[in-house]
Amino acid sequence: MARYGRALAAALIILGVIAVPALAQEGNGVAVIDVTSFITRGEGFVDLNGDGIPDLGELNEGFAGIWDDNVGARTQDEFSALVTDRIPAFDTSGDASVLVGACGGLAISYDEDGMSVDAMIDNGDDAPLVDVFTGDQAMTSGNPFKVDPAGVVAYWGFTRDLSSFSTEGEIAGVDYGEAQPSFHDHSWTMAVMGVSADRGGDPNQRDKNRNAGLVFLGEIFGDIDTGPIDLTELRANVKAKGAIIDLYAQGNPAGRRLPDDFDQALIEAESGGNEFCFGEGWVAFIGSGPPLTATAIAGILAAAGFAGLLFNVRPAQTWRSPTSMPSLGS
Repeated sequence: MARYGRALAAALIILGVIAVPALAQEGNGVAVIDVTSFITRGEGFVDLNGDGIPDLGELNEGFAGIWDDNVGARTQDEFSALVTDRIPAFDTSGDASVLVGACGGLAISYDEDGMSVDAMIDNGDDAPLVDVFTGDQAMTSGNPFKVDPAGVVAYWGFTRDLSSFSTEGEIAGVDYGEAQPSFHDHSWTMAVMGVSADRGGDPNQRDKNRNAGLVFLGEIFGDIDTGPIDLTELRANVKAKGAIIDLYAQGNPAGRRLPDDFDQALIEAESGGNEFCFGEGWVAFIGSGPPLTATAIAGILAAAGFAGLLFNVRPAQTWRSPTSMPSLGS
């Protein structure tokens, strides 16, 4: 099943790269967009700090996709090579964000006390991601998605029921049941600063078109030994991206991996005319530590070791909903 919320510009995607002080939204003010209709699973998500964004509630863990990478799917040497080769040379000149395709949803970051820090939303069309507090474009270099490295990120994702989606896959022995539009036999990937960090896919024989999950960054970062650097105080800006393609693993019972090095043009070419989603944008680690360069981040991630330590930690809930998602402003 696709992690649509993560593909949601790969924000929450970044199970290992994000931050903010334990202060409510650092001057974001009060939300100008009501996001409650996008919170489709979970309990106790109510606004406690008065900024118009529901604060942290409870959301049960889901199940990983059949082809999702397991912890340690890459060896430490393989991951370290990716990090040291690609991050220092990564092009950070682009300042815009993008999310194309019929994937959308809501991402909210919380501090270690469960109070909302930042939030962004996407309508599942080709319009830019939207900052819930300002109504402006989100995840740009000038307006990155801010996350507390000692906190939590919550996400709720969806795909729209378009006739251009497949209605079933073609993996031998899989019963796809009643045909419904969705991603089937799909493959997805995510990358941070050019390093492919998490990959997977699923036949999705139950036609799931919703997902929701929590990323406990404080717990993840607190368990990673990087020497003198406390990852729960990380301060840095990083660029993340993610993609998913319908029917990319069609006919491949073991799944099929998307390329490690990808951009929007490559994903569109690889899709072969099938539905796809591609997201890219900026995330700010705004912890209390000293600012770090891309080279320093590379060293930290290399020290952290396996990609599985940072990603694929807590699978999302996934389900099929016949209910149409609202549009922004509706």
